[in-house]
Amino acid sequence: MANLGAFAVVSTLVVLLLTYGIPLFLKEYFPWQSLYKQRHGRPTVTTKSYKGRTALITGANGAFGSRAAKIFAERDVETLVLVDVRDCSGVKEEIERELGEAGKPVPKILVWQADLMTFKGCQELGAKAKTLEHLDHVLMTAGILAFNRRESPEGWET
Repeated sequence: MANLGAFAVVSTLVVLLLTYGIPLFLKEYFPWQSLYKQRHGRPTVTTKSYKGRTALITGANGAFGSRAAKIFAERDVETLVLVDVRDCSGVKEEIERELGEAGKPVPKILVWQADLMTFKGCQELGAKAKTLEHLDHVLMTAGILAFNRRESPEGWET
């Protein structure tokens, strides 16, 4: 019976050590909280206004790109360039409608189609970008989810 009591005490101490002691010990050597904040934190937009600036967003038809376009538009960007392989005029109309309903000024919105999977498409986008008066921000959200290796027509791995 005495051995059973000693076993219970030792096993309780081991459980307490594993539950509380090791995390407290590792906290000194491993940044748990900062990693938690990186995963669960919310990004903050520090720029309050983009007045007089031009922003170009690739992948503007996707979830990230369209939301970023709305954020730029809400913060008074002068010119907003929406680039995607598909037509982004729906995103443009949505931004114009939302800003119109809110009574905010609507920026100049350009819709460009470009296939950034090919080198030629990238060159064409670069040539178009040179026609802009100035380009202050570029947000590259264009991407493709592929589970196998793919190559562009020029042989580049994508």
